[in-house]
Amino acid sequence: MIQSEPLLTVFTVDDSEIVFKNMGVWLSENENITWLGHAFSLADAYKQIAEKKPKLVILDIQLKEGTSFDLLEYLSKNHPDTVVIMFTNKTTEPYRKKCEELGAKYFFDKSSEFEKIPQLLKTLLQSK
Repeated sequence: MIQSEPLLTVFTVDDSEIVFKNMGVWLSENENITWLGHAFSLADAYKQIAEKKPKLVILDIQLKEGTSFDLLEYLSKNHPDTVVIMFTNKTTEPYRKKCEELGAKYFFDKSSEFEKIPQLLKTLLQSK
């Protein structure tokens, strides 16, 4: 039997252990998604994204060592085909606008839109 390539490869970046565990559950439940891994730090995110080349990155703005704006800009310039979903508690308009300007395609509030990510992933898979 020939193993087909997953329709969507996903990498997550967030310093929250709870988000890490919940994302892992969601991402491992769909056979058309391969979760390539998770980074808790920006340094680890740069390294793993360069190595694994995910089609989609779920990214928090605020990490322990600062914001992920530089990583978002890096993704836009060096991996322009990678879709970025911002998943954060920093949801005011200036943050949304900056993320959009730096190339994020989607923006979700961690405190109230947690359940929207699995639905978006299903929609993205259906559009392939």
